[in-house]
Amino acid sequence: MRMAYLFVSNVQHEEVAHRRGEVPSHRLFFAVELRELGHDVHLCPWRVPSWVPGAAQWWKVAQAIWCAVIQGRLDAVVCTHEAAANAPLLLKAMGVLRVPVVVLTVAATGEPYRADDLAGRVRRRLLREADRLCTFSSAQVRQLAEILGIDERRVSFVPLGVDTDFFRPRVGRPRLDYVLAVGTNEGKDYPTLVRALSPGERLVVVTDEDNISQARAVMSDQDVTFRSHVPISELREMYLECRVMVLPLRDIGISTGQTVLLENLAAGTPVVVSDIPAVADYVGGGANPVVVPPGDVAGLRRALQSVGSAGADDTTPPRSAKDSADLLAGLIRRETVRGSS
Repeated sequence: MRMAYLFVSNVQHEEVAHRRGEVPSHRLFFAVELRELGHDVHLCPWRVPSWVPGAAQWWKVAQAIWCAVIQGRLDAVVCTHEAAANAPLLLKAMGVLRVPVVVLTVAATGEPYRADDLAGRVRRRLLREADRLCTFSSAQVRQLAEILGIDERRVSFVPLGVDTDFFRPRVGRPRLDYVLAVGTNEGKDYPTLVRALSPGERLVVVTDEDNISQARAVMSDQDVTFRSHVPISELREMYLECRVMVLPLRDIGISTGQTVLLENLAAGTPVVVSDIPAVADYVGGGANPVVVPPGDVAGLRRALQSVGSAGADDTTPPRSAKDSADLLAGLIRRETVRGSS
């Protein structure tokens, strides 16, 4: 199949970095694996100069126009995020873009898409134009169909897979005595983690400024180091050396925590994760990860104390990105067949 792959921002530098072995393939949302499966995957070559006001938004528009220009050579358009889908879905609603559009959703079950204001209604109206919507959580399939008022059969669960060559265990490597927590967005609950630390426990948190502010607000004398914008190659080393990875999550109805969870399971790192629907498809079947109720300070503290530093022997390996790409390709093909009939 011939497909255009649309992103929130220009990812050509990520493509180059992946070829150098510097970033995992799943940063490109299965584009690499689809190519390996024999599909012709195109990324937008157009650029918008950074000095142009609103360059990031104009680039999304340019990307959609590029799709419309080359659609005669395409079987489908794949949008890797709702924010990447707005412009092409508008063109589809106008009758300008006529090839099937498949959208990988991350936040479409969150509050902005449920809101009854003008922005919420516009978001829902545009997503209804998609031929196929995909979620990374089976719990979100029915939710998304109900939010948009569409047939549930137009929404599919695609289990998230990761680059299991980039992330893999290193047998015999000693682990250091610190707790690691990684992840951005409003789905993280670092205040609960800070409160759950035992005296003397060292914690390193890699996140954004908003989450750092929330965590600092509940701190007293805990030993916590905050970092931001850590390269993925360095994060991989931290995964392999920490005593345990902790993913304290809030159930806010969006995909959250899944990628970091799967990267660490692939690396053989002991993991403690909050029991929310977004990660339910990726836990169970082994002693790792340890699952605790969200917001449970005492339960999280007990889990941290129970996890050893030797590594996670009883871990079910996560799905590979190539397996996920194969499933996604089947869904895309179904839409191309439907569109041509």
